[in-house]
Amino acid sequence: MGSSLWNSDSPASFTKSELSKSYDVAIIGGGFSGLWSAYHLITNNPTLDIAIFEAEEIGFGASGRNGGWASSDYPVYKSTLLKRHGIEKTELLFHSLTSSIDEIGEFARAHAPESGFVKAGTLTFARNEAQLQRLRRLEDENHRLLSAHEVLARINIKGVLGGLFNDHCATIQPYRLLIALARYLADRGVRIHTKSFATPAKDGILVNSSFVKSSYVIEATEAFGKPGRDFIPFYSLMVATEPLADELWSEIGNQERFTFAEGSHLINYAQRTVDGRLAIGGRGATYPYGSRLDARKESVASVHERLRVLARHWFPVLHDIRFTHSWGGAVAITRDWEPFLIWNRREGIGKIGGYVGDGVTMSYLAAKTLAGEILEIDSPLRKLHFINRKIRKWEPEPLRYLGVNSLVKLSAIADREESLTGRASVVNRVIAPLILR
Repeated sequence: MGSSLWNSDSPASFTKSELSKSYDVAIIGGGFSGLWSAYHLITNNPTLDIAIFEAEEIGFGASGRNGGWASSDYPVYKSTLLKRHGIEKTELLFHSLTSSIDEIGEFARAHAPESGFVKAGTLTFARNEAQLQRLRRLEDENHRLLSAHEVLARINIKGVLGGLFNDHCATIQPYRLLIALARYLADRGVRIHTKSFATPAKDGILVNSSFVKSSYVIEATEAFGKPGRDFIPFYSLMVATEPLADELWSEIGNQERFTFAEGSHLINYAQRTVDGRLAIGGRGATYPYGSRLDARKESVASVHERLRVLARHWFPVLHDIRFTHSWGGAVAITRDWEPFLIWNRREGIGKIGGYVGDGVTMSYLAAKTLAGEILEIDSPLRKLHFINRKIRKWEPEPLRYLGVNSLVKLSAIADREESLTGRASVVNRVIAPLILR
């Protein structure tokens, strides 16, 4: 597995289960999507015979490498969702996301206290006037605008002009939560098969070339699935400091451990970890041609260094602090930045993913919704707009490669422009309509 901070202490292993000839449900993928799918299925029907198949180890992908945010925010702006889907479906989505965070918290407190789950909210802050103007436009009933004084009372960020705070976000150590979930499922009879490469087949799956019959198959592979033009793998990278002394945290603030990010065009995200580190991540690695996964993208030195520099810009007190960890991983991004849930009842095949980096909450919600479809549970979740939606295709290569990587570079240029001028980026006016958010 990739060496993230989260799994560096004690990577978990599971006793190899004996492979049966058939299961009621076969789940391909041992991340949050696959495990939450098993959780919701077994919770609603404890008699189900369920097996999870993971090609590497549990949490090998984004579930073990992410930023540790359980967020109610969505990769598409609310104004865009209202235009696409209307107010009823938009409100259902956000209500479902906030409920999902609370339900994850209930599980974490009962079965994974070591994950350090705390629902303390999230702060997006501005360090130039252009960022502040964007945040003002996003203020709504769940996002309240804070003055510079109010932000500094919470967290001591150099040069901050204001911020936007959302109460509905939690901070966690994601790998510890994932492993606790896997052990919970194993205790309830769910078979977990690691180092088991599986693909769907007629009436079941192929596992390391052996056929296994299954009534239902769930593909929960996120960026490790076959993308075609439905999604692209896109890399987020992270760095983390050594544990910081209490005196440093007293100077920085954030005793509550809310998550935080700067409102720049190039995405970033940060948290105060349960063991007292600063962990910060962001985009910047280029997209690999042909949507091929490329492990080299997980460790782009220039991106890791940019994140260290950004952290020290926010908190000059960190100038002599060591950064002890650096890692990265791929997430799946659809052309319109929305997740997908595909359910074919006739063939008994389901597929979920496309979380654009918001998978800690979205995986829970998508898995619960898919379980409702499979078991035909009477639930409002089955009215969510992303169920069996038509996925907008990405452009063919080489247009996709040229376009995506141009947008990454131009986003960084737009941020530099705004930091120099304090005005909304002219470059961003060109690229924003192309991103479809």
